[in-house]
Amino acid sequence: MRLITSHLNTDFDSLASMIAVQKLYPDAVICVPGKMERNVQNFVNRFGHLWDIQKKPSKIPMDQVTQMIVVDARSRTRIGMFVGLVGRQDVDVHVYDHHPPTIDDIPASLVVYEAIGAATTIIFERLLSGSFPITPEEATLFALAIYDDTGALTYDITTDRDIAALARLRNMNADMSMILSRVENSMPVAERNVLDALTENAEESYIHGAKVVTAWAESEEYVEGINILVHKLRDYCESHVTIIAVRCGKKTCLIARSAPRILNVKNLMTAYGGSGHLQAGSANITDKDPQELLTEITEKLPSMISPLDRVEDIMVYPVLAISPDSSVAEAYRTMLRFGHKALPVVRDGETLGMMTRHDLDIAHLHGFDRSLVKDFMTEGIIGIPVQASVNEAHRLMATYDFERLPVLSEGRLVGILTRTDLVRALHQTYRAPGEKDFRKISTWMEQIDQLMEESFTPGAMELLRRVGKKATELDMKAYIVGGAVRDILLGEKSIDIDISIEGDAETFVQNWNEPGCRVTTHGNYKTGTITFPDGQKIDVATARREFYEYAAALPEVESDSLKQDLGRRDFSINAMAVSLSEGNWGVLLDFYGGRRDLKKGLLRVLHNLSFVEDPTRVIRGARLASRLDMTFEDNTLRLLKGALSGNLLSKLSDSRVRAELESISSEKKPLKAARRMEDLGVWEAIFTGFHFTRVATKRMRRMQKALSFIKAKNALVAGGCQKWLLFTAILISDSAPSVQSLVMDKLHFSQNERSGVLKCLSSLSPIEQFVNSIASKKSPKNSEVYLFLKNYALTPLMFCWAATKRKETRRWITLHILNFDTMKGSLTGRDLQKMGYEQGSLLGDMLSDIRLARMNGEIKSREDEMAYIKESLMREHVARG
Repeated sequence: MRLITSHLNTDFDSLASMIAVQKLYPDAVICVPGKMERNVQNFVNRFGHLWDIQKKPSKIPMDQVTQMIVVDARSRTRIGMFVGLVGRQDVDVHVYDHHPPTIDDIPASLVVYEAIGAATTIIFERLLSGSFPITPEEATLFALAIYDDTGALTYDITTDRDIAALARLRNMNADMSMILSRVENSMPVAERNVLDALTENAEESYIHGAKVVTAWAESEEYVEGINILVHKLRDYCESHVTIIAVRCGKKTCLIARSAPRILNVKNLMTAYGGSGHLQAGSANITDKDPQELLTEITEKLPSMISPLDRVEDIMVYPVLAISPDSSVAEAYRTMLRFGHKALPVVRDGETLGMMTRHDLDIAHLHGFDRSLVKDFMTEGIIGIPVQASVNEAHRLMATYDFERLPVLSEGRLVGILTRTDLVRALHQTYRAPGEKDFRKISTWMEQIDQLMEESFTPGAMELLRRVGKKATELDMKAYIVGGAVRDILLGEKSIDIDISIEGDAETFVQNWNEPGCRVTTHGNYKTGTITFPDGQKIDVATARREFYEYAAALPEVESDSLKQDLGRRDFSINAMAVSLSEGNWGVLLDFYGGRRDLKKGLLRVLHNLSFVEDPTRVIRGARLASRLDMTFEDNTLRLLKGALSGNLLSKLSDSRVRAELESISSEKKPLKAARRMEDLGVWEAIFTGFHFTRVATKRMRRMQKALSFIKAKNALVAGGCQKWLLFTAILISDSAPSVQSLVMDKLHFSQNERSGVLKCLSSLSPIEQFVNSIASKKSPKNSEVYLFLKNYALTPLMFCWAATKRKETRRWITLHILNFDTMKGSLTGRDLQKMGYEQGSLLGDMLSDIRLARMNGEIKSREDEMAYIKESLMREHVARG
């Protein structure tokens, strides 16, 4: 398929050139790349039926184009979405143009360039030499084009050839009366000269994301219609703010235009004795050099221009790029590994082109795996400055139909902006009415420093500020990540602090030189730990990306940006961060809608292969959903069930399963997670034949109650319970011995751990039998209970408390744990020695007797203990005779 096109904002010359050149390429399709000028559109509305003109570039099947003919343009940036055809090896390009060469020229096998008034003249001359038929309507259009592009034959670029062509067209029955009604009045020479000077002197900059163009000119004669010139300059440069200063004699005319809500032009002009409104204004200033005036104004603009969302804030960096000398197979593997649809092709910081997944698929299909990327990449990529606004990126993507924009700083590649990033940035995230504590910065950032103060102690806040300051000193950026961010948003107190560093966490940790601190680094995962004199620790990790060579594999790690680091995480509620950097302190960064999901109570994975890459997220999801009282988002639940039906959990290493279950056992209320796992079918997927039964459910509920009660009474005693072993024992307590053994084998229990669990399982029957035996006694002694139960450690006793159905058994166990086992007498061995008794086993027996007597209520005070000792010794003395 052959395609004929021209530049954006189609004028008469480009339209006529396309229709004329079609006679040289009769089977080619004409397609305008975008909008038309008003007069051209009116002309096409009336006469367009005479030619077959495609007005929608999206209708062109780009993969079928084999040749592209470009007329009245030679710059890549002027042909809209058809720039994607430039550089393709399977597309032959011809160019017909009258504009001088640029640094952005379209590479072509044929370039026809003539420095004359109109491109139409160039092609018309070729039609004449080839005796191609030209209808009166076509002659009229060609005449309109030449007349319009030469300013009614007045512009300096007009040549004798343009004049001759116009005369010849008149002889071919062109309707010359139509010219005045279709072409806008030509611009006076003085105005044209000023416009040329403004264009030549124009300077472009970005202030708070806004594209600002300033330009100056001088004219010896008075020029009317200068306000028209600022409009033309603004349209040409497509700027947010356009300011021109034109000196005519002693007066300098200052004119400004602004897009809505960017610059208050009225305020700017008032300062110079002028007037206007929010978006437009002017002022006349006497004896003021226009260049000095613009310099003065430019210095004021940063304080007057409203900040826009910037490309720098949403771009992905550092950039994952490929070399032009990489093989197709290497590029293909890289794209699959990191899930990208396109990658920039870079050499020494210079972007040479873009390699798309679509092109790689085709190259791979046809067996070109060993070929080089440079043979298939798309050249002629348009980039965007790092200081530009998100709206500017939106314009470029919409104009050229790009999926990715290289982000440039001083000509070097510093980031990539994807269409997904742009859509997310443009989309206004949900914000419930009345949330006045959150100060909105952008669609993905909010100021939450006040909430931080509610979650952290003053000491922790001071520590976080020191972390941010140290990161700034090292030219790095520091962020709080992980569960602490959730705690801040939920209004909960936070203890654990995980820090992510954009830079190098190992370097950061090694440079932490506060007195008394101890630092360690862990090279494999680019992490480190800082331990403070009071024992507090903070974990520091390098912002990184992870990829998985196969399902359920341990991830491989590479340094990356915070955004990519957050994007590798399990659920959106865990993919948030809070900046600690001095210039951005307390700003929540939420690229993936975590705060919205947290508010709605939804647990959502970040991408559809999340459970495939790491099936432990199934177990982790059950734990988080239970702890935070959340539900799985519909698509996430579907993906989770798919992972279970695909038997992915069976591919996990036993150590990773154990780590996740240990985390569940440490929860305050592990029952909800255990039941959620049973409902989802997770237990069966982990341990074949195992189910979390109703009996185990009741026992775990009682376990939670017992641990909570004991901790409230004596936290030190509660801390002696081995919760992991207790949790496991209750979990498998209603299972067959073979299943119990299978679970412990898969969790790689040590001999001591296995013995501890079996001790729990075997303790219930003898303890219940003992309690039954003493129940028959009229007044059983407390010491009798103590002497029996002291043979059992705290963990088996807690198991029995949870497993027994009998209240009497639970009562005796509670008394033993909280009273009997912790009870001591007032007298010590030293006291007995002072009373005259020699050191030896007798002292221990005496102290034990005191303890048992106190337990039974036989003695209650220190005096009673001393009397008890004397009486016991007296009895012993009498007994010895």
